[in-house]
Amino acid sequence: MNPFLLIGGALTAGLFLQFTRLAGDNTAARLNAYVIYFALPALVLLEIPRLSFDVTLVLPVVVSWVVMIVTALGVLIAGRVFRWSRSVVGCLLLLLPLGNTGFVGIPLIDALVGKEGIGYAILYDQFGTFLALNTFGVAIAVGFAGGHSSASYIVGRILRFPPFVSLILALLCAVSGWGYPQWLVHALSWLAWSLVPVVMVAVGIGWQLKLESNYLKIFIGAMLTLLIVKPAIAFWVSKLMAGEGIAHTVSVLEAGMPAMISAGVLAMRYQLAPKLAASLVGYSLLLGIPTLLFWRWLLLHS
Repeated sequence: MNPFLLIGGALTAGLFLQFTRLAGDNTAARLNAYVIYFALPALVLLEIPRLSFDVTLVLPVVVSWVVMIVTALGVLIAGRVFRWSRSVVGCLLLLLPLGNTGFVGIPLIDALVGKEGIGYAILYDQFGTFLALNTFGVAIAVGFAGGHSSASYIVGRILRFPPFVSLILALLCAVSGWGYPQWLVHALSWLAWSLVPVVMVAVGIGWQLKLESNYLKIFIGAMLTLLIVKPAIAFWVSKLMAGEGIAHTVSVLEAGMPAMISAGVLAMRYQLAPKLAASLVGYSLLLGIPTLLFWRWLLLHS
């Protein structure tokens, strides 16, 4: 099936379940739990050993961290210049550096680049965005809310995350040269295939498009940062590293992904401009696909 048809159909199904209220309150959370514990680990185990282990594997990881650090510094500078509240700065520090490079990013990379790009997207997500969410993200959320989080809590979150555990196992298998038996390849393939429809149904169920007028200027600047500035930074950094081919393309497209849903949840949970956070998550997903198509076209003609 065409990946865009699958994404669009599943997203439409999720929106239908939301607006008809046929989905229960915990449906999206349960679908996400299935993805975290089964579908995404299967995809990681399946795709990582297929990568060619060379210097290109470093590119998406380095690009992800440079983009996140530059974006975070930009938020801190803008916060001082425009005298934003602590709540707004905390919200933007979560929503702008951290893109949805996993749940949404991997299906979109599959659709825009193809199966050969998935491994690079996993590296960008797991060694970049995921680690940042569970270190920098947790520290920002708790710190700006006036709380405290221990190092052991943060390390525990990382080591208990099933896709990250699967990534370590997949890398060990790849380095050792151990191949999966055929029955396991078939099982992993079926579980991995289910990721896109399940994720998109869950996104549709939880999708919200609310915009507070008092945040309008901040919202416009944040959207431009998410969808234009970040991929532009990624393009520049990748070119400085002599990036090319699929690794370069994936690095730029992953940098231009919509705001991370999990980062939005953290912002809302800790009362860091929750309405702004919800708007950024919803609208960046709506506008993210057209801008990613633009970046894909630009990369093909650059």
